Amino acid sequence: MPTIPSVVSRAMMLAALSAALGAGSARAAAPDGTSGAAGPSSTSLEEVVVTATKRSEDVQNVPVSMTVLDSGQLEAKSVAQFFDYGTSIPNLSFGIGAADGSLAGRGIALRGIQGANTTGFYIDDVPVLETLDPHIVDIARIEVLRGPQRTLYGAESMGGTVRIITEQPNASAFSGQVHTGGSGTQHGSLNEIVEGAVNVPLVQDSIAVRASAFYQHDDGYFDKQIGPEPGPPAYTKDHVGGTEYWGGQIALLFQPVDGLTVTPRVMFQETHQEGAPYAALSAENLIQREVFDIPEGGTDKWWLASLTVNYTVPLGTLVSSSAYFDRKTFETEDDTDVLTLDLGLPGPIPSPITRKLNLSRFAQEIRFASTLSGPFQFILGGFYSDSTRPRDYEWTGQGLGAAVGYPNDLALAFIDSRGAKEYAIFGDASYDILHNLKATVGLRWFRDTATFTQDTDGLFFGGAPSVYNAPQSSESGFTPKYLLEYKVTPDVLTYVSAAKGFREGGNNIALPPGPPPTGCDQDLKNAGLTAAGVTSYKSDTLWNYELGVKSSLLERRVTLDAAVFTINWEQIQQLVSLPLCGYGITGNSGKARSTGFELQSNARLLPELTWGLGFGYDDAHITEQGTGTPQTVGSPIYQVPRVTVSTDLEYEHPLTAEWTGFGRVDWSHIGESFSANNTQINPLRRGAYNIANLRFGARNDRWEIAAYVKNLTNTRANLGDAILIGASIPGEPRFLINRPLTAGIEARLRFR
Repeated sequence: MPTIPSVVSRAMMLAALSAALGAGSARAAAPDGTSGAAGPSSTSLEEVVVTATKRSEDVQNVPVSMTVLDSGQLEAKSVAQFFDYGTSIPNLSFGIGAADGSLAGRGIALRGIQGANTTGFYIDDVPVLETLDPHIVDIARIEVLRGPQRTLYGAESMGGTVRIITEQPNASAFSGQVHTGGSGTQHGSLNEIVEGAVNVPLVQDSIAVRASAFYQHDDGYFDKQIGPEPGPPAYTKDHVGGTEYWGGQIALLFQPVDGLTVTPRVMFQETHQEGAPYAALSAENLIQREVFDIPEGGTDKWWLASLTVNYTVPLGTLVSSSAYFDRKTFETEDDTDVLTLDLGLPGPIPSPITRKLNLSRFAQEIRFASTLSGPFQFILGGFYSDSTRPRDYEWTGQGLGAAVGYPNDLALAFIDSRGAKEYAIFGDASYDILHNLKATVGLRWFRDTATFTQDTDGLFFGGAPSVYNAPQSSESGFTPKYLLEYKVTPDVLTYVSAAKGFREGGNNIALPPGPPPTGCDQDLKNAGLTAAGVTSYKSDTLWNYELGVKSSLLERRVTLDAAVFTINWEQIQQLVSLPLCGYGITGNSGKARSTGFELQSNARLLPELTWGLGFGYDDAHITEQGTGTPQTVGSPIYQVPRVTVSTDLEYEHPLTAEWTGFGRVDWSHIGESFSANNTQINPLRRGAYNIANLRFGARNDRWEIAAYVKNLTNTRANLGDAILIGASIPGEPRFLINRPLTAGIEARLRFR
């Protein structure tokens, strides 16, 4: 593990080398090799090109409700992680809940479609996991597409898709940048970040390599009191819950002939968590209390290898994307209180619980996008993925066997493995009915298969090993999309669409038989279910109906986009809680409706002053109660606020002939919602919160120096009651929260 001094010293050496390399340059270059600018040079907004529809288009011509943050905006907001940009996306909500633990538990919901695997998360053309939090360095842009994207992006894009698009190697110009900074967090200590990227042409206009690397340390801000209760603690540990991240990527561009590019890329990231990052009892409380000092926290390691081939011919472009993704997560929690309560022990015994979570996925996509001269265009492609996800839980109590007369100290051992394969053929066809009227029909055929095995042992599973092999399940079907778009003027686009979304089914764990607290028979009976009837669950589906407009006004000094939608969701995959035995299963039942709108605008109010606004409203609620779930008709979808608002204002003004000063303020409002990760009968309220950020400094063609404050008002936002690896004690929830007020300085050097 790298130490702080070694990282800083390497950063200083890299900065010095960068300055020497760039000393002969009169103007700096952006990471893509284009010239930077000392200040605003236009009264109109820049065009933003996206690839959301598998084609390169101006975002204002794409008939999809979407938010795009380009590299300049990401830098202006000091974005490093998901929370830095997630609060600024209309009708995007997030929080703990996609899985247990904190390193792989964050879920994302778009337009109220909440739950595991409802949001597609991509790095370039590669599907990864919505729980992933890639460090934002050398990123060209982030595209957030609202509404089902099933036709082009597959099963996990039921409510929408988040795409992180990396910068590509450039074979025509040498360029790069170095960024470093330090900050302090209230109730914590010092944080640091060092990162850089470089693009090197090896053969002019033919071969290039691009590489980036980063290191970041965020100090912990919790205090952990150790000692039996009641009574004062024996001692206190501070700075608990900190994290260290490091990683990087390298990509090679090879252009052997005109029209053909081959780009292999490898990315990796490693995260170390130094203690459990949970607030206890309320989001405001930064004091944790445990009887024993059992080490908590964990590691998250992932890497992604991809190979992209683009071949352009007169009729269109053929793209092949091959990728292998691997992720390994290990976490430890202190489950002493739970074991003591469940077994009625006379006194606590140290009881750690660990979980290993591994996932590997191979994905292959081949598609052809036409560029025909007439009114007809099409995309046709195929997709295949093969993934495995084993989990391994182990819960022990030191001295448990002697305390309860059991032959060993194993409270629970649980290993399961899920395998999934997806086959798909997809395409869409568009036709210009008139010069300003276009119709598009999209269709995806899919076939999904799933396997599941489970091995259990330990006191809570009857004290004897058992093996469960579920029969293979499979589903197939079609998901269509219909779109009609009309250009009112060259700068005003209107559209209406209907699209079907889909989330694949799977298998439930095998529940332990017998009476509570170790068996689930009584829970199943209370819910009107049987063990044989809950071995698996099916896909759930929805239809999204949308009407939108995109406009560029006043010679593109202003963009104004709006969309209204309604979504009907059926056979919802819902958690059925089994409170007496402490387990949960997934079942298909109930219906919901999500209705709302998004409004986005960007404006250059003056040549030196820009303003942005995003507003989302979403009424997502249950319309038919599901079997075994307490959500009655009219209940809100959990973790989905009705209102999301974000706005920003940035001002630039020349200070000298070479230097420009700037200042920027960002503000976001996330409305109230409810979380039922651990208590469905009495869901916990997540209060509305506001996040304000401030950044100001100066830049020239090569350097940028800035000071910033994140979470200016020191808000402690409740991001959901944590789904612990073990179990939560009723009435004693733990919460994932955001980082307190953090202030710092940073410097960036660009060179070519």
